[in-house]
Amino acid sequence: MACYDPGQMSFQEQMARLHSDRRNVAILDMSITWAITAAAVYLLVRHPGPWSYAAVFVTIGLMQYRMVIACHEAVHKRLLFPLWLNETVGSIHCALIGINLMWYRRQHLGHHAAQDIGHDTDAYIYEPVLRTRPGIRRLAVWIFGTAREVIEKVQQKGFTVAATVEARGKARLLSLAIVAAQAVLLAASAIWLSWWYYFAFWFLPLGTIAIFMNRTRVLIEHGYPHVPGRRDVELREADVVTIDLSAGFLERFFIAPYMFNYHFTHHVAPSLPYYKNPELARLLEQHGKVRSTARPSYGQALRHVLWE
Repeated sequence: MACYDPGQMSFQEQMARLHSDRRNVAILDMSITWAITAAAVYLLVRHPGPWSYAAVFVTIGLMQYRMVIACHEAVHKRLLFPLWLNETVGSIHCALIGINLMWYRRQHLGHHAAQDIGHDTDAYIYEPVLRTRPGIRRLAVWIFGTAREVIEKVQQKGFTVAATVEARGKARLLSLAIVAAQAVLLAASAIWLSWWYYFAFWFLPLGTIAIFMNRTRVLIEHGYPHVPGRRDVELREADVVTIDLSAGFLERFFIAPYMFNYHFTHHVAPSLPYYKNPELARLLEQHGKVRSTARPSYGQALRHVLWE
C-alpha cells in the first residue's frame, strides 16, 4: 500500500489534505454541553434553593456560550457533515440561543472579509474597550459594555437586518424558529417547573454570562495585537489581526471550545474543520507563515489588554 510523506508534499497539497477531513468530531463536544445543561436542570428541579439557583445560572450561561461557539462552526459549514446536517443542527442551536443562522453567517463572513477595524463587523465588541485608557476605565468598559453589545447583537443577528429577496423566505423561517424555540422553553418551564424559571435560568444567563464570555474572547483574540496601541495610527484604520493562544484544559473547555484558541489559524483558513487547526498551525510555522510562535494564555492576554 502506498503511503504519503508530508515532507514531500507542497503547502497547497497539505492544505487540501487537511480540508478533506470530514469527521463529525463536534458530536462529542455538543453532547458534553447538553449533558451538563441537563444536569443543571436536574439540580434545579431536585434541589431548589439559593445555592443551586446560583450554580445553575452560571452553569447554563457557560453552556449557552459553548452553544454560541457551535453556531460559529455551523456558520462556516464545518460543525457537522454533510451540509444538510450542519444546517439543521446549527439552526436548532442558533434558535435556542436567539440567533438567526443566516444573519449570523452574513455578519460573521463580513468580519472575516474586513481588512481594517473600521469595516470589521465585530469591531463594536472590542474597539470601544481599546479606545479607553488602560486600567480601571478600560476594565469598566469591558464589563459594563455588555449591555450595549446585547442591542448590537439583536440588530445584527436577530430580526432587524434587511434581507435580500432571495434570502427573505429562509431568513423568516429561521426567525420563526427562534420564536418557536423560546416558546417551547417557556412552555416547558411553565408546565413542569415555573414560568419564571425560563427568564431566570435561560434568558438572563444568555444575556449576561454567555454574551460576556463571547465578548471577552473576541476582545482578547482581536484586541491583544493592538495593545499597547500606537498613538500615531487611527485605530479604525488599523488592520484586523488576531493571534493563536495557548490554553489549558479549563480555558479550552470554558473559553475556547472547538479549538477556538487557534484563532489566527482559523482566519488563515476559515473553511478548515476546527479539529485540524492544530495541524495547520504547525504547517504554517514550518513554512514560515507566522511572525511569532509565542502564545500567551487567555488569562495572560486579558491582563495585557486591560492594563497595558
